[in-house]
Amino acid sequence: MEAEETMECLQEFPEHHKMILDRLNEQREQDRFTDITLIVDGHHFKAHKAVLAACSHVLPQIFSIL
Repeated sequence: MEAEETMECLQEFPEHHKMILDRLNEQREQDRFTDITLIVDGHHFKAHKAVLAACSHVLPQIFSIL
């Protein structure tokens, strides 16, 4: 029964992940809630550490010592 309830929830919000990523990108573009700036070849990129850490195996370790 619990598995059925989980499936129903997933079916109700099939695009939820896309909405979250779109909103995070909008916040980044507006420089809202960004907490790190990456500099690559002199170009500055504002970012969310939590998003970067979620996409990497190395960055969470690096961020924890900063």
